[in-house]
Amino acid sequence: MLNLINVTKLYQQKVVLNDMSFNFKQQRYCIVGPNGSGKTTLLMLAAGIEKPDSGAVLYDDVAVYLDEIKKDIGVSSDRIVLPQFLTGKQLLEFHCSQHQCPYPHEYIEKLNFNVQLTTLVSALSLGNLKKISLLLAISHHPSYLLLDEPTTGLDKQSRLWLLDFLSEYSGQLIVTSHEECFVNNSDFHQLNIVELAEK
Repeated sequence: MLNLINVTKLYQQKVVLNDMSFNFKQQRYCIVGPNGSGKTTLLMLAAGIEKPDSGAVLYDDVAVYLDEIKKDIGVSSDRIVLPQFLTGKQLLEFHCSQHQCPYPHEYIEKLNFNVQLTTLVSALSLGNLKKISLLLAISHHPSYLLLDEPTTGLDKQSRLWLLDFLSEYSGQLIVTSHEECFVNNSDFHQLNIVELAEK
C-alpha cells in the first residue's frame, strides 16, 4: 500500500505539499479538493514521476521511484507529456516492450482507439490523449493504479467501459475526480487534500 511520510514538495519556492503524512491502507481512494490544492502533484509523487523535496513516498515499503517498483505502477495524468513524434501504435508498442506485456488489443477496442493508432500523438484530440494515457496506465496490468480525472473527455461508451473495468480492478486504486461516479461511490474512501494537509 502507498505510504507518504513527512512529504514536502515545492514548485519555484512555493510550497504545494507541506510535511504531509498519510498511510493509504484502503484499496480505493478518491482525492478531492479545489484546483491548485496539490491533487495532481500528489499523484505524480505517488507514481515516482516526481520526487519530494523532503520526506519519503513508499509503496509496500519500497521507494516508488526505484525501477523495481515501477512495473507495478500505472499512472494517467494530463501532466505527463507524451512523445509527440510517435503514433499511438508506436507509443503503445514501446510501452509494451518496456514492460514486457502483450499488446493491449482488447483495451484498444473497448476504448474505441483503433482509428487513432496511426495518428501522431501531437495530432490527437484531448479525448484521445486521455484514452492513450489510460491505455498506457492499464496495459501492463499494474497492481497500483493512479488516475487523474480519468473520465474527463471520454465518450459515453468509453466512460462506461472504464468505470466497469475499474469496478473489477483488484489492485490499489487512487483517483482524483469531482465526478459523482467517484465522489458519491461508497467503494471509494473520500480524501480531501486540504484536510489531509492540515493533519
